[in-house]
Amino acid sequence: MKILLVSNFEGGFQPMTVAAATTPLLKAGFDVSVLDTYVDGIQEDRFVGQDLVAISIPLFDALFAGIEIARLVREKNPSAHITFFGQYATINAYRLAGKYSDSCVVGEFETPLLALARHLSGDTQLMLPGLVTTEVIEKGETIHPYMGRDEIHIPTRSTLPPLHKYPQAQVDKLMGSTQIVGTTEIARGCHHKCLYCSVFAAYDGKVFLIEEDVVIEDVRQLVKGGMTHLTFIDADFFNSKHHGVKILRRLHEEFPELTYDFTLRIDHILENKEILLEMAGLNVAFVTSALEFPSEEVLDAVAKYTSLEDIEEAIAFLLGTGIKLNPTFIMFNPWISLEDLATFRAFVERNNLDDIIDPIQYETRLHLYKGSPLLNTASVQALELTEQEFHVDWKHPDPRVDELYYASLTPQEEGIFKRCCLKC
Repeated sequence: MKILLVSNFEGGFQPMTVAAATTPLLKAGFDVSVLDTYVDGIQEDRFVGQDLVAISIPLFDALFAGIEIARLVREKNPSAHITFFGQYATINAYRLAGKYSDSCVVGEFETPLLALARHLSGDTQLMLPGLVTTEVIEKGETIHPYMGRDEIHIPTRSTLPPLHKYPQAQVDKLMGSTQIVGTTEIARGCHHKCLYCSVFAAYDGKVFLIEEDVVIEDVRQLVKGGMTHLTFIDADFFNSKHHGVKILRRLHEEFPELTYDFTLRIDHILENKEILLEMAGLNVAFVTSALEFPSEEVLDAVAKYTSLEDIEEAIAFLLGTGIKLNPTFIMFNPWISLEDLATFRAFVERNNLDDIIDPIQYETRLHLYKGSPLLNTASVQALELTEQEFHVDWKHPDPRVDELYYASLTPQEEGIFKRCCLKC
């Protein structure tokens, strides 16, 4: 049985989701190949002769490209079973399966993909956990996300394009030199329930740890692949703080020149100053933090449970540690005014962020995906909303704000770091 795993976008990084999905399938003896269309393009001949084509859609950016890939697979190979997996597959499973694919994985994907492959190869007695199929859709059944972490495998990197094909302009800018960037994770999910966040929608506050030895071995193979800087792609590195510190200590001992970055909430920065001082000595070069917008109204609207005062205290603290801050924002959102946009510049200058902010952050806009808890809030329900297939468009109460947003847009460059974490 031949299986093709397809990735099209994972924030401009080497596709960790596909690497993790590959290992158990290979161990089970399946003929597995990988195509990352982000760097290698859509190679339609690769779709021919495959029995199972599994398309990764971990981010919203990958959703529509993934659907287009599925359409091409169906055209070139009508007999192939097509499935989607990844975080946005979980969120959109009942909109994808039956219309764009034969099935869709909900929840953690390694075990369901392996079960599906065994089922398609003839094991008719096998249960199919976490799998929404065409039959499930037709019967109106509900499939619960698979949230078991059975055996945790070391991701397979050898089938992926080399790391140098994934340049990261913002990482290079913050590091002051060109880096070969790799990614890994120490956990999946997130304890926090920020209302705008798709990690919340997919995991509902659950967190699954990746075994320490698995993380270390994955980093070893990334270093062998030329990596000079490691980005931890966890939604929040301090979801498993002590776990992460132990891993960093081991990595720094084995790879003293390797540098790191990860995503961290403002409240975690303020609560863990001593640990962050230690991490500065372990070569943590910068942390990404979602500041959303420097306005108490915005912070409250998205249930961030932090304040403008907290943000400015955290920025000042990091400046004194040697760890840089890589801030992300939801620049255009329903709760700002034109006056707020004017005061944003004062916030940037007051906190010495001019040379740090990725310019793309000035163009970000709140994304209301289907299922977002924000759609249940009074402030969002009061907006003019237009329902799309996978998300809901919104208009700002002041048309001038939307006019400014559309006037500010520049052509999007591939691989720009523009999200609070690499999970949303």
